[in-house]
Amino acid sequence: MSVSRAALVLLLGLPTLVHATNGYFSHGTSATQKAMAGAGTALPADAFIGTLNPAGAVWMGDAFEVGLSLFSPQRDYSASARGDDANNGIFLIQPIDQHRSHNEFFPIPALSYNRAWGDRASWGIALYGNGGMNTEYNGNLATFGQGLTGFEAECEGGFGGGRATGADNAGFCGGRGDDRFGVDLIVMFVAPTFSYKLNERISLGISPLLAMSRFASYGLEAFGKFSNAPGQVSNQGHDLAYGGGARVGVLTKLLPGVTLGGSYQSRVWMTEFEDYQGLFAEQGDFDIPSNWNVGVALRLTHAHTLAVDYQRINYSEIDSVGLPFDANDFVNNCAIPRLLAGFGFGQVNDSDACLGADSGPGFGWQDMSVWKFGYQYDAGRYKFRAGYSRTDQPIDESQVLFNVLAPGVIEEHFTLGLGVEWSKNFFVDVALMYAPERPVSGPNPLSNTDANLLGLFGQGLGLGGVTGVIGQDTSQAFGADPDDQVLRLNMRQYEATISFGWRY
Repeated sequence: MSVSRAALVLLLGLPTLVHATNGYFSHGTSATQKAMAGAGTALPADAFIGTLNPAGAVWMGDAFEVGLSLFSPQRDYSASARGDDANNGIFLIQPIDQHRSHNEFFPIPALSYNRAWGDRASWGIALYGNGGMNTEYNGNLATFGQGLTGFEAECEGGFGGGRATGADNAGFCGGRGDDRFGVDLIVMFVAPTFSYKLNERISLGISPLLAMSRFASYGLEAFGKFSNAPGQVSNQGHDLAYGGGARVGVLTKLLPGVTLGGSYQSRVWMTEFEDYQGLFAEQGDFDIPSNWNVGVALRLTHAHTLAVDYQRINYSEIDSVGLPFDANDFVNNCAIPRLLAGFGFGQVNDSDACLGADSGPGFGWQDMSVWKFGYQYDAGRYKFRAGYSRTDQPIDESQVLFNVLAPGVIEEHFTLGLGVEWSKNFFVDVALMYAPERPVSGPNPLSNTDANLLGLFGQGLGLGGVTGVIGQDTSQAFGADPDDQVLRLNMRQYEATISFGWRY
């Protein structure tokens, strides 16, 4: 079986594969990296160094390593009631104190092989998960058109994908007999690596990247009518996307005991999720963003080593991830015109404001800067490790609505680990990780507006709103307001990892 086919089998065979995350990127690959909070750009320590910096592989010689993590993300959201002075609303999640996602334990395998090629070069290959995101909420209700006479409807499921509990004259509800909602994303890499020593102090490396992603969403059918591809928003099963990019790196032993390293990963260009072209901006495009990392390793004494890394992840360059949700644009130029078309007023035309459009709503994620600090104490056969990483999570408080589906709000990782050399050629590494909760709260901008029914429909027909023919100006009717519903996103994470390695 070829390596690429084996990776596909692995991807399809696991029900879900998600990672301790900075956004949706993994904080490390091997047990050694994870025990040091992901630091290691300048510290070749195992066969997985190529996943951080391919230039480090040439210093590892012949090595093979296989690892398995058990990852437990515990994520939830809460939704408040609207304020006492709230008026009409477009979309409201039923108030709930804590709605916890199911699926809290995930196995994560990884393997890597490195082979010396003469005295100055090496080649190898790694199969590993680059990250992911999963949520599955069961139950709750959603209300559409609150306060709009003749249009209000209550639907099963927090995003309205289930059946109507009463009248649904506008056809808001998704109509499924299933009240669950959420998403499932897996990203896996197959990474051949070539590394070369320019001299005894400097090395270079490159890893062509073959990427495979798997995605599904469920319980979002109610938003299909607000998409340019209504049938490709939700419940289409798992769709696959493939793509490629590259990672390059450099490593230099600057001074005795001081090593510097740097690595850059290009944007990974993916095929589109065709079955979900109505959900993601740019008709299902979900490329993997570019990122880069630099690091220094300081061997303070024979036994004590400190590693410090800085990583930058450019989420904003991917429109489906980085474009913000503009409630005013979405309601005035997509939602209301689509609803009116359903009653015979006008036509359903593609709109730049609708889901799936080139400039349509995304998750509004910002770029991330991550600092990672790792420490290792070498006690002969035993290596004791610890680490800490810190970042600002990528979700602004104004973007919490759609991020109920993808609450990537982790900001810190605390890690510990132990390495044991059982023999000259065989070793075992273990790592533990804890990421505390750092909740993010913000308004649901669709939950409350001062606009009346006449104003909204006048805007949707192009007769009112900013033109002032009828109704009122609704172009800014959905900004933040003290009476908006408040959504709170939360996550904490635990992980245990074990790796087995051979050097020969």
